[in-house]
Amino acid sequence: MLKSDANPEGLPMEVFDGLRESAVNDRSQFFKDLAVQFYGANRPGAKVSQGVLDQFWLWSMQAGLRAPTTASRRSPRLTSPRTYGR
Repeated sequence: MLKSDANPEGLPMEVFDGLRESAVNDRSQFFKDLAVQFYGANRPGAKVSQGVLDQFWLWSMQAGLRAPTTASRRSPRLTSPRTYGR
């Protein structure tokens, strides 16, 4: 996910820094926005109910703040499916 010599098409670290900052500054809105993208509700013709989006938000809010900030700090370094086995 993170841009590196081994993954030149990855995203720059600034993208992940921005995600962490958004989660810390307004966690509730961060998860509401993320739910739309996660389920593809922003795509033309998508049929994702408000209930599904609300459920995603509720579960995310119950996770606390540590989970999304830690995940966005570690996940970008994963460059291939093989990395998950470490």
